[in-house]
Amino acid sequence: MDSRPITTASGVAPLVSVIMPAYNTARYIREAIDSVLGQDYPAKELIVIDDGSTDGTLDLVRSYGDCVTLLTQQNQGSAVARNAGLAAARGDYIAFLDSDDVWLPGKLSLQVRYLQDHPDIGMIYARWHVWKPGADGCFAPAASVAAALAADASPAAVPGIVDERSGWLYNRLLFTSLLHTITVMARRELVAEVGEFNADLKRGQDYDYWIRTSRVTEIRQLDRLLALYRVHGEGCVTKWPHENYEKLVVEGALQRWGLEGPTGERTTRTAIERRLGEICFSFGYHHYWEGSPRLALRSFREALRHRPCHPASWRYLVMSMIKARTAASPPAR
Repeated sequence: MDSRPITTASGVAPLVSVIMPAYNTARYIREAIDSVLGQDYPAKELIVIDDGSTDGTLDLVRSYGDCVTLLTQQNQGSAVARNAGLAAARGDYIAFLDSDDVWLPGKLSLQVRYLQDHPDIGMIYARWHVWKPGADGCFAPAASVAAALAADASPAAVPGIVDERSGWLYNRLLFTSLLHTITVMARRELVAEVGEFNADLKRGQDYDYWIRTSRVTEIRQLDRLLALYRVHGEGCVTKWPHENYEKLVVEGALQRWGLEGPTGERTTRTAIERRLGEICFSFGYHHYWEGSPRLALRSFREALRHRPCHPASWRYLVMSMIKARTAASPPAR
């Protein structure tokens, strides 16, 4: 680790505000909180926003006393919770962690150092590990997972940059989200410029935020694994919504800024039509197999408007029509 002190011109370490929305994660939140409080970077505040939990999450957070700033609200979703955290944050830098995920040691120090050494960069993120349960359905302790990953990590004190996932990312973000919220750190003044998370998006608020950010700053990914992303069957990410939010985010960006990035890089219309067709096909595919043929049918029709010669979209369109008619037919007497 770089041994130079991390301070501002006044000689004080800049404050990092960590924003953690929480909803019914009593099983996991202690590991999440401990991974923040255990960071070797001293100047930090942890703001937990309870989004109407009913499972004991609140009591667990309260047990940390003054180590955690606790905000509560009725259940309104993670975007509203994060916005409440942003309004309360006092830090020079803003970071995010979900209440069922975990940071690895050194996360804050590395990112603060990088932003201090690169004043022209407004946002950075890092690599993450997809953390799955074992055959028994239980997760290995975060500390043991972190130790195993650390053994395989690069010994370099200062991580490099993942070039293909760094830079002026607008055009690349039109095709995939790239960033993971739990690895992001941003300057406070950048957050003030970009604004709040879009609470109208029940999913994809983070994707929308990265695209908006990519219009005003270069974003870089540190080549260091700094977070564990827990995959379990209780999170909303495992359930497909009835609105295609990914499509809404991409179409919203195109309507606002078009195909040209801030540096003049242009995305072709052909590539975008393919991307929109793929989003619609994926949305329809999942809803077809989850038993919503009418919703799937609408999505396959949209997919074909963008990619009229895509065989799989035509095949699933016909299958959805048959399945929808079968579901609507009264049972034989």
